[in-house]
Order: sequence, then C-alpha cells, then structure tokens
Amino acid sequence: MTNPTQVSTEPAENVPEEDRVRSPETIGEGIRRERLRRGLTLAQLATRVSLTVSALSQIERGASDPSISSLRRIGQAFDVPMFQFLIGTEQREIVVRRDRRTKITFVDRALEYELVSADTSGEFEVLSLSLAPGGSTGAVPNSHASEECAVVLRGDVVAEVSGQIYELGAGDSIKIHRELLHRFMNRSETEAEILIIISPPTF
Repeated sequence: MTNPTQVSTEPAENVPEEDRVRSPETIGEGIRRERLRRGLTLAQLATRVSLTVSALSQIERGASDPSISSLRRIGQAFDVPMFQFLIGTEQREIVVRRDRRTKITFVDRALEYELVSADTSGEFEVLSLSLAPGGSTGAVPNSHASEECAVVLRGDVVAEVSGQIYELGAGDSIKIHRELLHRFMNRSETEAEILIIISPPTF
C-alpha cells in the first residue's frame, strides 16, 4: 500500500501550522528528479519559485516540510501537476486498486488527496478528497488554470467559489471554471468525500 505523503516548501519554522505536511522524502526526490531532467541548478529553480537555495535543498533531501503553496509554485515552474513528483512520468497500469492509490495527506488541515486516475498525463486527472470534520482545502480560496467538476460522494460540503457559498450534499456536484478562487470546507460532524475531475491536470 502506498504510504501517505505530506508536503510544504518554506523552511518549517516559517510555514503556518495548517500548511504543514509529513513525509516529504518522496516529494523531494521527485522534485530533484524533475529539476535534473531539465538541467536546472538549485539556484535557478529557487529563483523561479521564490525560495532560498538552502530551503529548496532541504526539501529535495527530505529534511524540510514543503508547504502546499510552495509545492504549487514548483509544479507551476515545471508546468507539471504536483502528483507527478510522486508518480514520475513512466507509463503505469490503467487499473488503480483502491488500496494502491497515491496519496498526499495533510494532517493539520484534516484532509487527504488520492490520485484516482492512473496518472496525470492526458487531458484530465481524477482525485478523491477526504475532509474530516472542520477540514478545508485552505485557509483562503485558491485558483488554478484548469476546469474542475466536484461530486460529493458522502457527507456534507460547503464550496466557496468567487465569494459565493454553496452547500452540497451526497450526490450534488459543482463545476468550477478555471482561475476562479475556490475552496471546499466540511462544517459538519462527519467525514466527507469528494470526487474531483480536473482538466487539464494541475494538481
């Protein structure tokens, strides 16, 4: 079974507690692999993603937690989805067993992402998002350059999109256009699960 992974890119002491993630070793190895594949030095990449060389080096070595915001910047600098740092670019089996999904877990924010689709290549990716009671996908809404459709599989979820609040129950869905600020929150007392389709892949 794939071990859950957590992520964050500023030095740990500068990262808000809610942005911390665990076990960054695999993430760091993936970032280093992609950097070397493109022939970039630590200094070149650090400049592109607004990090110090020391902070980026610690992330690659698994000595420092990367934040979700920093990981997004690194993914954007390479123009690859963040999950690619975990799965690489090799062709994978088209069937993904539930207990073999690649995961990124954020303990302090009580949420976990799983890659449901086999990889992040092609026109779309499919993610499963589990939100514990009180969990959210961010302290503030964020945006990305992709279309997104989310379906609530179980529980109750609040979606905030461009300042509008939408209450969603099991079976409800919402489409979010690219670049719109958004986030998901679980204000109930039970865990919620959301299936998210993103096109093109950016997470």
